[in-house]
Amino acid sequence: MGLFSSNKKPLPALPILALHLTNSQDKVFKPNDTIQGHVTLSTPTPILPQAIEVSLWGHSSVWLRTSSGTGNDTTYRHYRDNVPLFDVIFNLFTQPQQLQPGQSYSFPFQFRVPEGTSSHRIGGYKDDMDARWTVQPHHLPPTFAWGSRPDWPDNASVSYGVTARLICPGIGVGKHHQEPLSATSPILFQPLNPNLNAPYSVIRHPKPFTLASSSLAGRDPSSIGFRQKLADKFSSETPKLDFELGVELPDLLTSGSEFKFRSTFNVLSKAQNVVQIPAITFKVLKLDLLDFTFVRAAHDRAANHLMQGHHFDRTPLDAPTGPYSGWEHTIYREKKTALNSLPELQVVQLEEVLLPGEKKGTEQANSAEVWFSARVPGFTPPSFQCFAISRVYRIKAKIGVQIGEKKFEHEVESHVGSLGSVG
Repeated sequence: MGLFSSNKKPLPALPILALHLTNSQDKVFKPNDTIQGHVTLSTPTPILPQAIEVSLWGHSSVWLRTSSGTGNDTTYRHYRDNVPLFDVIFNLFTQPQQLQPGQSYSFPFQFRVPEGTSSHRIGGYKDDMDARWTVQPHHLPPTFAWGSRPDWPDNASVSYGVTARLICPGIGVGKHHQEPLSATSPILFQPLNPNLNAPYSVIRHPKPFTLASSSLAGRDPSSIGFRQKLADKFSSETPKLDFELGVELPDLLTSGSEFKFRSTFNVLSKAQNVVQIPAITFKVLKLDLLDFTFVRAAHDRAANHLMQGHHFDRTPLDAPTGPYSGWEHTIYREKKTALNSLPELQVVQLEEVLLPGEKKGTEQANSAEVWFSARVPGFTPPSFQCFAISRVYRIKAKIGVQIGEKKFEHEVESHVGSLGSVG
């Protein structure tokens, strides 16, 4: 026997298990869609399987890591959250029989994609009432991936797929050959948009301003020099106008679709020596779509304090997470997408309206409005709320208004109730 010889017996050749989906890999599934395919199996030796399982599953996973220490002495703390959203399993081998070499066996299957998860995570986190996430059953979130690598912190994912498994005595894979031979095909999922045909609704953001200027007395704004501006600032006789600038932003958006928003001008009060309000210029100075991703996970007490955080008891790192462990780590990431407004600016002259009551004549109206439009990029993923991962959006807008020679700015950040997919 040679110096480097081994007494280990060579492992027998494994059967070939393959999973085939009827749909293309880039197909995006929706709730209640049908997934069809078949499992093929060929074996080099006769086998008698106990089962050939196929499962449609959804899974949420988070792995966060913190570190402390100085120099070469670093201690790591790992936070994990692994939650099965659903797992539907069928046994395709309903009539047990010995399978022979030289043949290819095919087993068709069909699934219906569920709408939501029936699982709950009450007692699994520091605060069950934290509104950023939910612990109750909910609609399935879209396929989601965050982080540089799925096998390295910090990462979070929501994944879906179909897995076939061969359950057969004497046939296994893995370190101790105890795991069943399997094949997996990931699928893409996106929920339906429940607000696709919802009525238009907005969130209003008003802000009061005061304008004191000789331009309100009918003077041409271009003729008002520095000395007059200085006098206007300190004189009690300067015509004064109190007005409200409003910004109204929608709280329901759709990826790839246009949305409209409005800016309003309303007179609150004006001095008696106000003769005329000059033309009002509305300009969109900034319009951003803000994307916030929130992630949480409880301390993984079974993990060691090294970089990889392996479990002392050798349980899988993706084993389902149990009750709250006493510590929790949360992070959030913000991403900004600049949007283009059409038009960029609008000029409005207040209309002349009839005097109220029996008075004859006209006066300037006390209000005006302008509409702008923008488009949500088609690549924008929908918002969602899950057990440990959520995504929400806000619109940040800055509207500039010029009346005469004076400029005013109103910046708002408005919460988006829901950003859904096109279909």
